[in-house]
Amino acid sequence: MKINLRDILQAGQIYVAELSEELGLDVKVVKHNIATNTCFEKADLLGWESNRVVKAIFFGGEGNLYGLVCPELGTREKPLYFKKIHLGKILGRTKKQMKNFYNSFCPDGMEHGTCTPFVSENLFEDDGFTLPLEKIFIHDIPKLNNELVDISIGGYGKDAHKVSLHIPYEDIYNVLDYKFGDRIKKVDFFKNV
Repeated sequence: MKINLRDILQAGQIYVAELSEELGLDVKVVKHNIATNTCFEKADLLGWESNRVVKAIFFGGEGNLYGLVCPELGTREKPLYFKKIHLGKILGRTKKQMKNFYNSFCPDGMEHGTCTPFVSENLFEDDGFTLPLEKIFIHDIPKLNNELVDISIGGYGKDAHKVSLHIPYEDIYNVLDYKFGDRIKKVDFFKNV
């Protein structure tokens, strides 16, 4: 049974369906039989290499929220954990300046295991209650641009851990850049880091 993209998106994510149609992008909704929490679990379920499963990690600090989007680049034996020091280098801040940042923040609309690059559009607004999203940095890996990757789509509960999107890696950037412009930036996370 084919699942309509609009049916699984939260209210603030409808732009994903609209822009996918407008830009002619190939985005497929996938419903899995098993809930997953990690990129490695998802890769095992799909029978894919782990670098084709993309994660979104969020850090809070300085009154803002920052997102990092990248494929799983570690190994099962040695997973790659992004820390605030990685974000600090991308932002050009010292270890001391990053002291008050905190790791693994889950923005509204998602929980650990469902974090998605396709954040709710209201996250970029300062509502006085939650941290506004300042920027999303996407790891620039040209060799992966045309590869179909798996991303979570957000949400809460067991069913949210069973749904994902399959989309070419480059199109994650294309959708976000088209919608949010200069709030989205491609960066080689490891260059000069």
